[in-house]
Amino acid sequence: MQHFDVVISGCGPTGGVLANLLAAQGLSVCIVERFPEVYPTPRAIVLDWEAMRALQYCGVAHTLFPSTRPHPGTDFLGVDGEIIKLFDPAPPPYALGWPSTSTFIQPELEKMLRRALSLRANVTMKLGCTVADFTEDTSRVIVTIADSATGARETATAAVLVGCDGANSEIRKRLGFSLEDYRFDEWWIVVDAWQLCDTELPRKTTQYCWPSRPATYVVGPRNLRRWEIKLLAHESPADFDDPARLRAVMANYVDIRCFDIWRSATYRFAARVGDRWASRRVFLAGDAVHQTPPFLGQGLCAGLRDAFNLAWKLVFAQRHGWSDALLSTYETERKPHVAKVIQHAKEFGLIIGEMDEARALERDRTLRAELREGRMTTTRQAFIPNLANGILVDDPLSGSLMVQPEIVSQDRARLMDDICPMAFLYVTANAAAQAWMEPHADAWRRIGGQRIVIQSSAQPAPDGVTALVEAGDIFAKWAAANSTAAVIVRPDRYVYATVQDENDLACKLTRLDAQLGLAD
Repeated sequence: MQHFDVVISGCGPTGGVLANLLAAQGLSVCIVERFPEVYPTPRAIVLDWEAMRALQYCGVAHTLFPSTRPHPGTDFLGVDGEIIKLFDPAPPPYALGWPSTSTFIQPELEKMLRRALSLRANVTMKLGCTVADFTEDTSRVIVTIADSATGARETATAAVLVGCDGANSEIRKRLGFSLEDYRFDEWWIVVDAWQLCDTELPRKTTQYCWPSRPATYVVGPRNLRRWEIKLLAHESPADFDDPARLRAVMANYVDIRCFDIWRSATYRFAARVGDRWASRRVFLAGDAVHQTPPFLGQGLCAGLRDAFNLAWKLVFAQRHGWSDALLSTYETERKPHVAKVIQHAKEFGLIIGEMDEARALERDRTLRAELREGRMTTTRQAFIPNLANGILVDDPLSGSLMVQPEIVSQDRARLMDDICPMAFLYVTANAAAQAWMEPHADAWRRIGGQRIVIQSSAQPAPDGVTALVEAGDIFAKWAAANSTAAVIVRPDRYVYATVQDENDLACKLTRLDAQLGLAD
């Protein structure tokens, strides 16, 4: 019977990212996937800059990026066809190293993730297989894996099983966990089409907030374009099995003669969050434990946050001993965070999908006034909250994302996460603040902590400290704006704490040890 550190059910983007993050840190991983080949057409189409940082540590971000498109922003059009709300994209230089939002083609990403896994000696891929059964005790999970074609079964053991097996998760069902319904339930048809010739199209992604037929237009990468169109009360998904019916509806938004439809599918957009995210040794991630309406482009991004959050904690537990306290923070941190994102996505869905004309006109008046008077939030990422619970301290920056500056490396600029490992970081804006860590240097090394100083020019650094030269000024401005010379950063690049002096550092390291389950 083969033993793995982690067995993952599902090799979609969430499972593929989780497997790569774990394997890159040396854990043995078995990933079980029902389908032998990557699903050939896209579902998700948006990645944000936090998701791209997770993909960096998988080794695929820089390969994927040339085939993505930075998001051009979003216009919301009211009943009269004029703008009632908008999102503008964050301009470069990008605080987290990547455009705040990009569109991509999901099968291309999944192929990259699978290829990366296939090159890792510590990964076993069971394609065309399912997790047929599992049992767990206090120290392991016994997993039965079934070959979908032959019915043959084999058994493996693992320290952990993770269900990344989608909205209809069998792992969740076997655990007996349920989903809390956030009361959003609408049928929409999603159409992906390749543009074949020039025709009039919006420059930006567009939300058609029209009571007669709400819809979304998304500017995809290359010549891919997407429409998401709400079904009317008298319609059913079967109505759109007729290509002529689909084209007639799309003609409300575009000259369909200029497009080759790649795929169309009806989806029941829902808003749900799992009541529980884990038993002791079995965890859920991605759509298996939450489903997000697509109106903020955050469904897949939320799954990749799950993967990044869970990955570093499983790595830490494997290296330093199992800690229920540490692993319980996966749900403590992720559940309220994704719940807020889903609530925001639902609110935008209600704005876009309003089908009562009187209410839609009142909506337009209200939103136009907010936009005109400068009271409207026009940055999409403002609706993505910081972490509020878990492995954090009482600190204004704790739970926010650490910036990712460009670093001068061998006469070229590289992103910080390409240089710094997926580990705890003690980052300072000057070498003097590194002296505060000296009394704790051995303990910091024992948890894999790295010491980094980032400055504007090459300066000597103490032993054990990596000196980096910033190519721009993103980190320098961030440190100055937050009046901090030092910061502790988690492996998933959330800020744990800012540090003001040596005593402050000692207190925060003691707190961190306790939260990681290392305190005596």
